[in-house]
Amino acid sequence: VVQSRFSEEREIQVDIAELKRALDRGEEGWQALRKEKGGLVKPNIVFFGEPLPDRFVELHLRDLANCDLLIVLGTSLAVAPFNSLVGQAPATAPRLLVNRDSAGICDELT
Repeated sequence: VVQSRFSEEREIQVDIAELKRALDRGEEGWQALRKEKGGLVKPNIVFFGEPLPDRFVELHLRDLANCDLLIVLGTSLAVAPFNSLVGQAPATAPRLLVNRDSAGICDELT
């Protein structure tokens, strides 16, 4: 995704193969891609410190209340708001944590 620094509305999808080719060329490659696309090239994810999308804020409580299985990937479960989400799924919903490192134990899920 290419995002203009000054406008969150402008997003251009970049094919992953095109991005990989640019990155394989080093700084020259990604700078050329940035220039061609007219902005910062970054994954379509939320980095630490960035605000969560409005869609998350609007839907997370409803989605968690209706989940049958909660799969959590790659988190320490130490940073809010994600560290509290595991306990917001129904008590009957199994939880699966896939992580490189141990991420603590939750004795009480509600």
